[in-house]
Amino acid sequence: MFPEFITSQLENCKNFLSTLGIDPSLIKDENLLLTAFVHKSYAADFRDPVPHNERLEFVGDAILGATVNVHLFKDFPDEPESTLTLYKIALVRAETLAEAAQDIGLDQAIFLGRGELKNDGRNKITILCDCMEALLGYIYLDLGAETVENVIKKYIYSKVEIIQKGQVKSNKTLLQEEVQKIHKNIPLYIDEPYEQDTKGNVTTYLSRVIIDGKEIAVGYGPNKKKAQDDAARIAYEKLQAEEQSSQ
Repeated sequence: MFPEFITSQLENCKNFLSTLGIDPSLIKDENLLLTAFVHKSYAADFRDPVPHNERLEFVGDAILGATVNVHLFKDFPDEPESTLTLYKIALVRAETLAEAAQDIGLDQAIFLGRGELKNDGRNKITILCDCMEALLGYIYLDLGAETVENVIKKYIYSKVEIIQKGQVKSNKTLLQEEVQKIHKNIPLYIDEPYEQDTKGNVTTYLSRVIIDGKEIAVGYGPNKKKAQDDAARIAYEKLQAEEQSSQ
């Protein structure tokens, strides 16, 4: 199932969990634990199939988002949804997760392919982000919701205090920075009325995000500003997903 080198690292993987405050004796699925540390680039170096952590990343992403949402809702009862959304974006974005991965030493614990090792893969934001999500996915599946919640709170959600004190970027700002980085231009927003009440007053606006002449996303809101913000959020998430999948 795994190359001998990976199986020989089982105790090291268990010890890594102990540094997070997790009792290794609670581990039920040792193969799943090993899988959490195997990046797809490592698996690609072998002729025979080797399990890697991409599916665990899928689970971890969902668990992280749900956990952050619940704690933001409870901890900031006076903040509107728009502010909570900005906090969440800042907490779950790739840069934050990569920083958390380095904080706990995950960057040195993961198994990378030869090509990624040569290309400084241990410092690549996308790789660290993916592996952090995979680790969370493993913890949730094998050790339970309470354990993964504790890890998220301690190493990721705790950064909300820094985010709150700093200037949280809006969805439009995040999108503009991403577009300028990739396409060297800025997004164009096209707004139009979407719904009206019986008196003809516009109750919902639609906003289209255009990048390089192509429509990337559509957002809705009670006014043009919120419709643009919604469209920017969807477009930004789409660009981030595309960037990560291309790594």
